[in-house]
Amino acid sequence: MITLPPMHRLQRMAPTMPGIQDLPAQIHRALDEAQLDSERLSGKSIALTVGSRGIASLQITVQAACDWLKKQGASPFVVPAMGSHGGATEEGQRTVLKDYGVTEERIGAPVRSSMKTVHLGDTPEGYAVYMDRNAHEADGVLLFNRVKPHTNFNGKIESGLVKIMTVGLGKEEGAKVVHLGSRQADYEPVLRSMAEVVLGSGKIVGGFGVVENEEHQVAVVRAARPGTIITMEEQALETAKELYARLPFKNIGLLIVDEMGKDISGAGMDTKVVGRGWVAGGEGMPEIRLVYVRDVTPASEGNAIGMGYADLIHENLYRKLDMEKVYVNARTSLEPGGARMPMHFPTDARAIGFALESMGCTDI
Repeated sequence: MITLPPMHRLQRMAPTMPGIQDLPAQIHRALDEAQLDSERLSGKSIALTVGSRGIASLQITVQAACDWLKKQGASPFVVPAMGSHGGATEEGQRTVLKDYGVTEERIGAPVRSSMKTVHLGDTPEGYAVYMDRNAHEADGVLLFNRVKPHTNFNGKIESGLVKIMTVGLGKEEGAKVVHLGSRQADYEPVLRSMAEVVLGSGKIVGGFGVVENEEHQVAVVRAARPGTIITMEEQALETAKELYARLPFKNIGLLIVDEMGKDISGAGMDTKVVGRGWVAGGEGMPEIRLVYVRDVTPASEGNAIGMGYADLIHENLYRKLDMEKVYVNARTSLEPGGARMPMHFPTDARAIGFALESMGCTDI
């Protein structure tokens, strides 16, 4: 029998900023206010980028964007913009979107998945820049992504439209270039330099981003013309950092995570929440002695990259692992630490009992 100390249930009573009630209307309003070039939309085929993260109300958002494009006289279609995710295969990336409800039947527009790319050119530093071939063959690309803090670095831009146009649209090749470049320089200057090449290609017609509150609701929608996309993202990131969920304690003995997954974070668990991974020990992050993860989300399809940042896992997670997907992700991100195998236990009682004993709790 395990004897636990007195415990308290904590519950957030309300988000810092409420979620948007009529999301399609807000998306249409933001795109209208951005005043995108109508001549680049009417009668044109437009690719809409959709990534692999678990963005709130994704199907509603994508459908609303496609509906808006149709009202401008465009013919929209969706391209998976997710680097090497989905096992770095065409069908795998299509399946990721299908699991989110992003299908032609539900959004009213085709989904065109391919891992083939076009080389747009090189940055002054020598970084090759790629774009999804289907997107490149369209008349234009409308960028869409959630704007949020990145798990691997801090900056004025982190995870958002710049990332979707360089890593996401760059597919596996683009993702590898970014991660390799980050070993030679910081992430942000590499992303900015590559984004200039993408924007300079003339393929981008505009972009819009969403910011979520602590309860995983879309609270902000912002859109911009090509020339102001980066400025818009910088401003949206400031808002995102204000709304970012945090653990309410500085020091934690044992953190139990019900689920990790690629739809939650690129590192499986958000490194800026748990304080482990590339940005371990950063300002405002907790110090956690042990992390126990109980499962991996269905949408991850066995890709539990980031499990290496845990100390213990449940056997449920262990049996769902698809190590080929884990290794593809680790090779692309050049980060072997996230693919390491923690100890696994058949029951919660065994895992928690071991964790408490290892921390010196003898009354078990």
